[in-house]
Formats: sequence, C-alpha cells, structure tokens
Amino acid sequence: MNTPRNSVDTAELRILRQELLEAHRELNRLRTQNEQLVGSNRDLSSLLATTDKRSGELVKIIVAFRRLLDSDDAPGALRCIDEIVVNLIGSENFVVLLLAEHNVPRPVGGFGESLTQAYVQPPSIEELHRSCERVVPLYIAAELVGAIAIAELLPHKDVIDHNDEQVLSLLSKYAATVIMAAIHRRDWRRVELPEVA
Repeated sequence: MNTPRNSVDTAELRILRQELLEAHRELNRLRTQNEQLVGSNRDLSSLLATTDKRSGELVKIIVAFRRLLDSDDAPGALRCIDEIVVNLIGSENFVVLLLAEHNVPRPVGGFGESLTQAYVQPPSIEELHRSCERVVPLYIAAELVGAIAIAELLPHKDVIDHNDEQVLSLLSKYAATVIMAAIHRRDWRRVELPEVA
C-alpha cells in the first residue's frame, strides 16, 4: 500500500516542481521586462530633459533675434548682437567688425580684450583667422561686409556646438542687414507715402 501513496507523492512532487520551474521562468521574464521598462524610462527621461533644454534654448534664440530685428538704431542693433554672442554663444572676448574704406575692418562692437585691441590696431581678416576661436563672416546679400571674431569662449563653455553654429549662421546672414536697416529706419519713417485711393 505504500507504493501507490509514494507514486501519488512523487506525481504531486513532479507537478509542484514543474509549477515551481514555470513560476521561476515567469519571474525571470518579469525581471527582464522590468529592467527593460526601467531602461526605457531612463531613455525617455533623458529625451524629455534634452527636449526641454532645447526648447528653452530656442525660446532664448527667438527672443534675442526678435529684439535684434526690432532695434531702432545701429547702436541698439549692435547691443543686441553683443548680447547674443555673450548669452547664447558664451563669449566675453570678441569683436564685431565692419569693413570700411579699402576693406579695412573697423571695430563697431564687441566685448573684452579683443575689442580693446581692435580699437588700438584693427586686425586684418587673415590675422583674425589665425588668432581667434571662430570668425563669423557678415554678409549683406552675397557681399562680405564684416565679421564677428570670437577670441575665446567662457570657461564653462567647452566648444561651439551645433546650436551655436545655427545662431552664428543666422548672425552671418542677417546681422549686418539689420544694422544697416536700423541706420536707415529713421529716414524711412520720415518718407511720406502716397495715399492709396
């Protein structure tokens, strides 16, 4: 009689072992799934933080360029360019140059030692390319009319990144045009337009 009972116990033991093995597999599957979810959450959190930071940077860029476009005069436009280079690019050692007679660069804005040195001895474009971290050409249409020469970045700023390059590209294309427009804006306001019938 012991034999049938042992058979039943052994059969139940096999069933319990099988259930335990399946439960162990399920637990491992759930652990793996949980690790994947945690990893996905980390990735999503990082993406959201990056997106939030990028949105904040874009808002700053839009505000800065809006102020630049709304400048009432050339000094106001130059102040806006200075603020863009200081606050968005991260430099307090740069000079804004416009080409004068015989294509001699003349300092019209900037910050720090570069501006001071440019007033004493305006550098040539070649000298700027040799001595500066970044030289941004300024154009009106396709004509080169000046440059922004960034001698160095602030200590917390390692490099000029992709976002900075986009800002510098906008400055290259539009800063000189905005300065010239600001110079002539008062004259344009004085022009009397014919009345439309």
